[in-house]
Amino acid sequence: MENDMNNTSASADTPADFASTLDALEATVRRLEGGQLGLEDSVALFKQGMDLAKRAETQLQQARQTVEILLGENATPMNQDEL
Repeated sequence: MENDMNNTSASADTPADFASTLDALEATVRRLEGGQLGLEDSVALFKQGMDLAKRAETQLQQARQTVEILLGENATPMNQDEL
């Protein structure tokens, strides 16, 4: 399994949109939960998952900013509970 992880480049693993990022993150979590990886592979996959989680958060923030701009300055900002 170690070879599978080394054969993919970082740019090829970087999803372009939020749905793809979320799918990649879910697949990463499933692989980690499967318990079939060695320590080194698990740590590398965990790091990849953290990078995907950060990317998803950034994508959500960008979408939120876009919506706020589209709503205009007079719109009431949404609370976290409303999301």
